[in-house]
Formats: sequence, structure tokens, C-alpha cells
Amino acid sequence: MMEHTAVGEDQAMSDLRDKHRLDLESLTLTSQPFKTLALFVLAIGQSIRSTCSCVLKEGSRLKFLVPLLGATCVLLLVTDGPHEKHMQELLWYARFGLWWVILGVASSIGLG
Repeated sequence: MMEHTAVGEDQAMSDLRDKHRLDLESLTLTSQPFKTLALFVLAIGQSIRSTCSCVLKEGSRLKFLVPLLGATCVLLLVTDGPHEKHMQELLWYARFGLWWVILGVASSIGLG
């Protein structure tokens, strides 16, 4: 009796996995935009949560370096001096790089 129940549960799980796989294959931004965006937001949240968890567990150097680097950048941006033109050039390169990353993402999802 117990063996028959286990076989039935395995079949049910297999059927559920197949249905889930088919649902994911038919999920596109054009056919189901809200569901796609909701799943995207959930995936991003899960990724951020796992990254933060990993950094908090093992990233003792990162916990020190990231705020230090951020504070240094902010300080260099808000103070006047001979470094201003270099910071403006660095910002220009950062914007240029970000522009190409955005274009690459847009192209990869079919927007260009």
C-alpha cells in the first residue's frame, strides 16, 4: 500500500514539474507582461538577498572597502580642486559605459 502511494506521489511531482516547465517556456513579456515582470522582480529580490547574505557571512573586507570607496568618491565629487576635471572625465566614461550596457540589455531582450 505504501509503495503504491509513493509511486503516485512521484508521478504527481513529475507531472507538476512538466507543467511548470511548459508554463515557463510559454512565459514571455508580450504574452504575459505582468506575470513576467512580477517574476522578474521576485528573481531580482532573491538574487539581492542571497548576495547580501553571502557578503555578510564572508565579505569582511567588502564591508570595509565598499563604504570607504563610496565615501571617497562622494568626497571627491563635492569638493573643488585640481581633481575636478579628472572626476568629470571619469563620470563621462561611466555614463558612456552604462549607456552601452543598457543598449546591450535592450538588444538582448529584443528591443533593438
